[in-house]
Amino acid sequence: MNQKRTARHIRLGLVLALVLALGALAGCSSSKTAPTATTSSAQKAFAVAISSLSTTAPDGKLLVAQTAEAVTPTSTPSWEFLIGSPKTSLIYAVLVKDGKAQSSEYGDAGLSAAEWTAVPAPSAWKVDSAEAHDKAVAVYPNGKTAEYFMGFVTYVPKSATSPSAKPMTWIVSFNPTSRGTAATSTVNVDMGTGAASLAK
Repeated sequence: MNQKRTARHIRLGLVLALVLALGALAGCSSSKTAPTATTSSAQKAFAVAISSLSTTAPDGKLLVAQTAEAVTPTSTPSWEFLIGSPKTSLIYAVLVKDGKAQSSEYGDAGLSAAEWTAVPAPSAWKVDSAEAHDKAVAVYPNGKTAEYFMGFVTYVPKSATSPSAKPMTWIVSFNPTSRGTAATSTVNVDMGTGAASLAK
């Protein structure tokens, strides 16, 4: 997998955190398209994404979720997911845009059976994207009208050389030109409690 392809999936403030968390992935191949549904929220989009892999990876587990492109206050987000199969160890990249999912094989996860078991179930995901954005804006008011990217990892592999990503934490990265005198334009939001704080 070349750097350009990786960068298309992992952007801006999420670049290092998410790429390092998953390590080096390789290989891209087949793609599939799933039916249309409402996917404005990350959780709704994930339901479409996982459904699109119902025959390819029926045991699929979510590893990474993120907006596919910059989101403005008036736009509807599209979402990208990396979903892995414990049975085959393959990871699939799934883009959900306008309610439609397109998936492609992304590479080998390289996770042990114990690590796959440690990947949280969807029930651990309590805070959806809109709520996470609202929580982020509450601690970073300049983000109210700023475009942003957001995403999270569910699990940081033992093989990660620099595990800077905190699992099950939304990373909301606002356009840095909105920062003003703030120390950072990135906010972390706990996916279980909704607690938000400026990234350090």
